[in-house]
Amino acid sequence: MAFSISLASSRMSGGYGGFGASGGARLGLGLRGGSGLSGGFCLGGGLGFGAGGGLGLGLGRGAGAGALVASPAFVMGRAVAAGGLGASAALAVGPSSGAAVAPIRSRAAEKNTLSGLNDRFSTYMAKVRGLQQENAALESSLNATIEYEIELDNVCGTAHELKAKLDFEQGVKFQLESDIAAMKKDIELASDLRIDLDAKYSSLKNELDFVNKTQEEELSSLQSKLGATTMDTSVSMIEVDTGKSFDISAALNKIRMVYEKSVQQHREEAEVYYKLKMDEIQTANAKNTEAVSSTKAETTTARKELQMLNLELQGLVAANMTQEISLAEAQAQSSVGVAEYQAQIASLSSAIEVAKADLHKQILAYQELLDIKLTLDVEISTYRKLLEGDDFKMT
Repeated sequence: MAFSISLASSRMSGGYGGFGASGGARLGLGLRGGSGLSGGFCLGGGLGFGAGGGLGLGLGRGAGAGALVASPAFVMGRAVAAGGLGASAALAVGPSSGAAVAPIRSRAAEKNTLSGLNDRFSTYMAKVRGLQQENAALESSLNATIEYEIELDNVCGTAHELKAKLDFEQGVKFQLESDIAAMKKDIELASDLRIDLDAKYSSLKNELDFVNKTQEEELSSLQSKLGATTMDTSVSMIEVDTGKSFDISAALNKIRMVYEKSVQQHREEAEVYYKLKMDEIQTANAKNTEAVSSTKAETTTARKELQMLNLELQGLVAANMTQEISLAEAQAQSSVGVAEYQAQIASLSSAIEVAKADLHKQILAYQELLDIKLTLDVEISTYRKLLEGDDFKMT
């Protein structure tokens, strides 16, 4: 925002211009015309004194970039304000009078004063522009810091999610390990049961073979005994038939009847014993067969259960390996992510601290600028009062 204070001659004869500014917010302060705000800073409206003794009002128009031009009308007006109406007569006579020295000195002092004010105000405006630029930079830095904080919150949320996932995977791993341990115990019990059933099956099979062998031996013995008894009876009958004596024949018949009766009795007893033994053997064989069938069924069931347990164990081992791989990957990712997030947190924290320090400096500079502005406002008010006082004296 360019700023300048300049002096311009009035359009009215004998009047003088004010001092003004162009470019930026324009403030006009007039001695008799009031004040107005229209784009920069200017003090307009001058008091002039003409050669004819009349009073004239001149409106100054500020222009330029820091140039300072003093008009004779302004100097004359200041002389009139300082010396009263009496000085106007001397000024009206001509520049050769002795009272012309005072306007020249007043003009030089006014020029120096306005030049100082112009320089100070230019410095203030430069500071304002610098502070505005720094304020914009701080706003962008603050926005970046806010974005960093949002990103940091997102990173912290992701880290918490990864930690929760890691805890869940560890719990699943522990549960799988517990299941595998229980399955191993079940497999050991099933193996022991299978061994016991195999031993029991072998024992029952041996016992069945022994019983069958014993029964076959007993059956052979009974059959041999029955065959020998029949042969003896036949021989006796043949011998008896060869007898020639009648008495001997009757006795032999009687003896033969006794023997036949005895043989019949032994045969019946042998058949009963044979039937009993066969029934016992068949009952024992049926029991053994049932026991063997039951043992075979139990063995088959145990083998199926063992196969199922082995398959389930293999599945659990594969799942455990997969979970361990996933857990290792999650741990690696979480460790790398946590390290990166910690580095980002440290960087963002340092950036926040630097931004806070810069903001504090800018606040102090802004406060200093406000103090300077207040001082400038007081000085402007003082000059306006001085000009209004001069105007009052002139009137």
